[in-house]
Parts: sequence; C-alpha cells; structure tokens
Amino acid sequence: MGWRPFRADAECVEDYPVSDPKALLPQGLGDAVEQAAGAVITQVVPRGGGGASRSGAELSLQWPDGTVHHAYMNYDVDRAGAGDDAAFLREAGILRALSGPLREAGVRTAPYITSVPDMRALVTAKVAGEANFHTVRDPALRSAIAADLMAQLAALHGIDVATVDGLGDVHSVHAEILARIGTIRAHVRAHGDDPLIHLALDWLEANMPPEPDHVVVVHGDWGAGNFMFEGDRVTALLDWELVHFGDPMADMAMLCLRGLFQPLVPLPEAFAAYEAAGGDKVDLDRVRYWRLLFQTGFASLAHHDDPNAPPPPNLGMNMVYSMVHRRVLADALAQASGVVLPYVAMPDATPGALDRSFIIALDDLRDIIVPRLADQQASVKAKGLARLVKWWQAHARYGAGYEAAERDELSHALGRSFTTRAQGRNALRDAVLAGTIDRAVAVGLVHARVTRENALMADAMGGLATTRCAPLE
Repeated sequence: MGWRPFRADAECVEDYPVSDPKALLPQGLGDAVEQAAGAVITQVVPRGGGGASRSGAELSLQWPDGTVHHAYMNYDVDRAGAGDDAAFLREAGILRALSGPLREAGVRTAPYITSVPDMRALVTAKVAGEANFHTVRDPALRSAIAADLMAQLAALHGIDVATVDGLGDVHSVHAEILARIGTIRAHVRAHGDDPLIHLALDWLEANMPPEPDHVVVVHGDWGAGNFMFEGDRVTALLDWELVHFGDPMADMAMLCLRGLFQPLVPLPEAFAAYEAAGGDKVDLDRVRYWRLLFQTGFASLAHHDDPNAPPPPNLGMNMVYSMVHRRVLADALAQASGVVLPYVAMPDATPGALDRSFIIALDDLRDIIVPRLADQQASVKAKGLARLVKWWQAHARYGAGYEAAERDELSHALGRSFTTRAQGRNALRDAVLAGTIDRAVAVGLVHARVTRENALMADAMGGLATTRCAPLE
C-alpha cells in the first residue's frame, strides 16, 4: 500500500503556480532527486498516500538532451534513518535488478530511474495501465487479470535466489519466523505490552511449521491494489518494500490479508492459477500460519496516540486499517486457539449534547469542503478527517458505557475489583506476561476489548467494520 506509477496516458493536469516546483516537496528532496537522476524536475503534482505509510508525487524530469519523462516518486522522509532503511534498499535493489540483469525472468515492474536512500525516495518511470482493480466488474475479466497476476508470482518465485543481489543472505525460514516474532515482541514491549499481541506470539512460537522445500524471492505485499493492469494483462507489480528471501506461502498469506481491503478473486481460484503457471503446490496450513504471523505484525503497529511517532500521512485511514488488523487478529487467534468466545456486553446510549456539532462538522466536510478541494492530497486528508470525526462522535456517545462494561468484565475474570478500566487492563497485561491466567479466558478478554473498539470505529470504517478473511478452500 504505497507507491503508484501513474498511467502512461496520464499527464500532470493540475496547475501549481509556483516558481520552483520543488517547493511542493519536503525541503531538500527535490535537489537530491535531481542530483541522483541527473535530470531537472520541471513539474510536481503531490499525491495523497491513502492509508499507506508513504507520500507520493508525480514528476516531470528533463534530461540534459532535452528529453522529458514522466515519473512517480514515493517518499517517506520522516522514516529515513528510523532503523528499517534496509527495507527501502531491498525495494530499490529488486526494482533495479528486475529492470536490468533479471529482466529475462519476465517479472513486470515500473522501470527504475533512481533512488535517494537518505530520504527514502524511489523514482520509477510511467507504466501503462491502472491500479484500480476494484473497478473491474466483469467476472471473466477479473479472472483473466488474476490468472496473469498469479503467473507473475510464479515467475518471481521461479527466479534462482543465487542470482539475486541486494536482498541480503538466505536464511532458514525458521530463523526468519523467530526474527519476526522477536522484532514484534520487542516492539510491543516498548509500546505498552498489548496482551493481544503477546498471546498471538505465544501461539506462533509454539506452532511453527516445518521448513519449506526451498526459499524464493518473496514479494511481501502481494495482492489487489499492488499491480498495474491494462486489458487482461498485468503491466507492472508494485510495492516491493517487503521483498525478501523466504517461504513462497508467505505471498499466499499476504494475498489473503490484502483481500480484506481489496479482494482479487476467490482464493482457491487464485491458488489454482498459481499452480497452473508452474508455482509450488499451495500448502494451506502454512498459509494459515503466515497469515496469523503477518496479522500479528500489522496489529502491533497501532499506536496513533504515541507522541514520539511521526504522524502518518492519513491518520483517519491509518486508524481504520489498524482496527481491521486488530479485529481480524483477535478472531483468528480465538479460532487457532480453539477458544469459544463469551458474550460481549455492548451497552447502548442516547446521543449526547455534542452529537449535533459532530453532525454539522461531517456535513460540512462532505458537502462543502471535499467537493471544493482541487488538491487531491488535501481531499484525501479531508476524508480521513471525516473518519476521525465519526470516531470522536461514537466515543462521545458510547465511550463511558463501554469503559464501564470492560472494567466490570476484567474485575470478574481476574477476581478483584478495579476502580478504572486502565487498572484492569494493566492487571490483564501482567497476568498474560506472567502466565498466571487461563489462556482461553485471556483470549476471550482481549477479543471483547477489540470488539468494543471496533464498534466505536464502525461508522468511520464503513464496510470494513465487518470484513473477514475469505475462505482458503
């Protein structure tokens, strides 16, 4: 969910009347791109990042011979130097390789132009087609595009890992799993010790699958929305920031998770197309394991209220995505653990004194502000703000009742009275970390918490409030 090379037939149509188009980019970024590319930026059109962690911009680049190319740049200046820059280098490296020495593998990407690692900026050439697979309504066409997409995955997985530079060393899949678990565990320990995440990690540690027959180049973020297409043909694979050597079933699991937001085709159909194109036999047990591991990682990143974290490009959508991941994880953890979930009390409440002000603000955003915004980036942020207003509105109405219900629930389960919900949550956290609470009880409690959190955000989430992982078979 990140960069988007724009269509081959698209032009930078918006007019930004500035003397220096680079002024529309973060300070110093434009100069760094020009130096890296050996070209001059003649036009910039900022683009919204949606729910992604990165921002984007369309560029026009003029080379010394007068040639002008249109390009797309994604960038994440705030995260540069934050400790995970290796992921950016792998993304730039695989695009450079697939555009050059590995071109014969037949994996279609946006042609690499340049990158600026110090500012996490990646520039690629324009690509024919579009990324809006959700607009394709004809079932036959959807199936044809999906079949070509899965054939592209088979081609990627068919590359000899010994011929690929820039992705680091090849490690065992068990080593990768343990490293992922360790990273998530350390992250959650530094951000409040969420018992939901710890319970999921405990299950993952105890249920690791056997090593796969071989490792492949794993795309890492496979699914609808991360490819360009024209007609029934995929023209470019997008979003390579999670690329690595690993288990081919990891890409199948990510296809499942991306389907929460942008479904492709029924998963059995996609799996069959992959196998028909020469891919490995799909192992559903491994897919389930990787799906839970990835979901745990995504759910652990929900820290919108962390004062030390840089603000996301779109807080409203960021919170929606985080909520989906937490809810789906809570459901999957209960299923994997064989826990029968208890009833969750959801106290009702009448609209309060602030409700009318929320309604007025939402009407203004929908009817006046968004329709008059010519700047696409500002429009995306305004829609994200509308989601936040809906969330605030739900908190004003239901927050106190839900807090009391959870406090009483925790008091009953843990056998002692709590005067605040925060006290109860801390006690549950401590019991999970110490292993002094029955696992089924703990899973039920964290699931109830997530159920109420999801209810508070349901209006802001729209259809995503009830989305579930699609059947694997």
